[in-house]
Amino acid sequence: MSFEIDTQKICEELQSTDRRLKTNVLGQLRDQIQNASENVTTEKIAQIFDQLYLHLLKSYDDRFESVRDHAVQAVNAFLNRLPPMDFHLMNVVSTLAERMGKAETLEPSEEIRLLYIAQLHLMVGQYAKMGNVGVFRECYPLVVKILIKSIKDDYPVVQREGCSTIVSLSRVAETQELRPFTESLLVPLYSMLNHKHAQARISAVEAIARLSLHIDASGEGMRRLFNEVSPLLMDTMPLVRREVGQMGILMLLQLLDRYSFFERILPLVLCCLKDDSPEVLNHIYPQWLKCGELYFDENEAEMTQQEISDLPAENYPEDVKRPTIGCRGLVQRSLRLLQLITRETGDWKDNVRLHSLKLLYQFVLHAEAAMTAKFFEIYGDLAHACVDPVPEVNAEAAKVADLMGRLLSYDAWIDHGFDGLERNARESYMRCFYHMFSASLGGTYDQLMKLARLLRSTDYSHTLKPGFQLYILKLLDTILDKSQKIKPEEDELQDLYESVYVSGVKVMALSYSLNSHGNEDVNRGQLLIERIVQLEETTVAKIHERWFHLALRDVENLDASLDDNSEPVMLLDGLINMCHLRATYIDDLMEKVKVVFEHCSDSAQVKIFSSLSMATLFWSKTMNVDHQSSTQKLKVFVSQIVEPYLTWKAGSNAEAMRSLAMATLCALAQGAKEEAVDVLPALAKHMPSLLEDRNVTTRHYAIKAVVYFRDMSVEDLKPLAYATMQRMDDPSAGIRVLAALAVGKLKPKFSDSEKEAEHEKEVWAAFVTRAMDLLLLYHESPEKDIKAAVEVTLKVLAQSHPEAWEDRFKRALCMVQKKDQLNELYDKLTINDEPDPEASTTE
Repeated sequence: MSFEIDTQKICEELQSTDRRLKTNVLGQLRDQIQNASENVTTEKIAQIFDQLYLHLLKSYDDRFESVRDHAVQAVNAFLNRLPPMDFHLMNVVSTLAERMGKAETLEPSEEIRLLYIAQLHLMVGQYAKMGNVGVFRECYPLVVKILIKSIKDDYPVVQREGCSTIVSLSRVAETQELRPFTESLLVPLYSMLNHKHAQARISAVEAIARLSLHIDASGEGMRRLFNEVSPLLMDTMPLVRREVGQMGILMLLQLLDRYSFFERILPLVLCCLKDDSPEVLNHIYPQWLKCGELYFDENEAEMTQQEISDLPAENYPEDVKRPTIGCRGLVQRSLRLLQLITRETGDWKDNVRLHSLKLLYQFVLHAEAAMTAKFFEIYGDLAHACVDPVPEVNAEAAKVADLMGRLLSYDAWIDHGFDGLERNARESYMRCFYHMFSASLGGTYDQLMKLARLLRSTDYSHTLKPGFQLYILKLLDTILDKSQKIKPEEDELQDLYESVYVSGVKVMALSYSLNSHGNEDVNRGQLLIERIVQLEETTVAKIHERWFHLALRDVENLDASLDDNSEPVMLLDGLINMCHLRATYIDDLMEKVKVVFEHCSDSAQVKIFSSLSMATLFWSKTMNVDHQSSTQKLKVFVSQIVEPYLTWKAGSNAEAMRSLAMATLCALAQGAKEEAVDVLPALAKHMPSLLEDRNVTTRHYAIKAVVYFRDMSVEDLKPLAYATMQRMDDPSAGIRVLAALAVGKLKPKFSDSEKEAEHEKEVWAAFVTRAMDLLLLYHESPEKDIKAAVEVTLKVLAQSHPEAWEDRFKRALCMVQKKDQLNELYDKLTINDEPDPEASTTE
């Protein structure tokens, strides 16, 4: 089949004003060239192009968009079949530069501009494929202008095609020829890094990566490049982050001066190794291994020597794959970057802080023990990150600290770690040290003892910060864990456990006082004490009895006007609530309490007294001494702490303290029932006034305590009994009920002398008679509770004094209006001849 093209006719038709004619001519020409058989020689096609190229390139300026479109496609058809010639290249490039390389772009159509830049891309590919890319040196200025305009184009597809063209050109261009133009190309590419389309950002990074191989490394260009690209490591799109990592890989493998820039290149790659997206990690990791292999090959002698003694740490993280020796070597020579990384952990942006910590993790993972010397430089920044307000950030900081504890040389960092704790008694350093220390394998007895004493000091164990308290308890747990791995003397272990106990019980006490109830810290503290109990093979009570006085000794500065929220008062309050009252330290505790009552504010006094009243409920369980000793200690406690506040004094604080003293007395009567029999009678003289106190709470506790005054003579019990009976007329319904019940529970101890006993019984019978009259009067009350209480007490009195009951019943029967109710009560109370044993204990 012959291949004939009438070039003269085509030229004439291209000069026509008919759009359709020109479009058809160009379309037919394109098809003929594309479909030309292999038998058509290149010379034949070149001859045709030489005759037509002027008219074809002139069509690039045609006013019809379709004509310009077909003209570009026709030229593309020729370029695909022609060998590279600088003549053709210059003509086409000049035309493209005329159309879209000037300050004002002449080509209005986005689609045509895309065809122009695609044609330039085609020429780059064709000339490179045929090994004649050198001819571009003459037209680099025009090519660069076209590329710059394409990058700045409003049409994203044109921008991406321009980036692709730069990538292709950078792959094949000679560095010396392209270098003068790299800076002018990079500037518009940097502006694309903020493009709203992720694909545009990816294209820009890829183009920048390729151009970086041609930049003059001695200037500022490389520094700016890293500064512009690095923020994209935190891009929201994983593929953008992956492209940045790919850029780092390219530099590590192909940049001629890469050894000078390892410190800036490595973050681009290492950040991708800790990326949350699997598609980023899976793409970058295999290539990172190749970078390590290349570094190993280039430094084989040094790396081989290092590999001989290169064993992983005994406690290497189980779920982490150890980097190859080449990859580790790459990072270990770039540790100067650490200060820059840790500085960013304090950035105001959350994502920057998180990103820097992930990068720091990779540095620690690769540098291992080689990083130990840098610990003192980053300790403060990492500690600050451990208390970051953003949970994700402080969790990442904890991971870094844990890894450092595993991989850094323990003996080299531990002293500096202690120094940081001693100089900075803050939660930040405590958290950082905890994560490192607990993850490490080290810990001698002297170090454990030093740490336990440090935590016992007031700077640490007296803190009121809940987070700080939690990590103190965690670190104390770690001390106990590590103490099992060392073999000190038995007395040395006891000294260690003593310091751990004192620190733990103080923190637990403050935590309890802060929250007014049990919480996680209190529970953790109790578990800590239980661990010590198991290690010492004893009981919780004996541990408290042995060491609690040491914690109490640390409660200082109570001789000031402290309020209830001050640390010494809260510590004392928590200690009382957590450990109660025990024989071994009750004297010391009373001295502390008396100082509070003498010097501290009203609120502090009330707080401590309230806790004491609760603690006395457990007297019989916690005192752990014989009855005589317990009674003696109770007498001292009551006389020194309780009795001074039972007497009436003016003032609201005195009223509150009187109420609490009465509450404590009531609690003691219940918590030390046997001892109270010997102690309470001496306080009976205070009870009548307390039962008439204007404070309803005081009267309430007083009426509850009355029933515990036992084994008293009629003479001593009589004032108390009549004062109790008067409370049946109290304004408070609850007190009236308690008083009605209490009257029936009062039991005097009659004299051993028969004569005196007879007189005492007559006196007591008079009280019983008066009580019955009053009870029968209240039986008519519409209040159900008081009526039920009256029935209970009358049953007790009726069975113990039947003659008096018969007499008072008959007397009341003549006076009451509801005789049927009284008769019903009489029948109910006289069913049994024997006294009801349960009646005397009914509340």
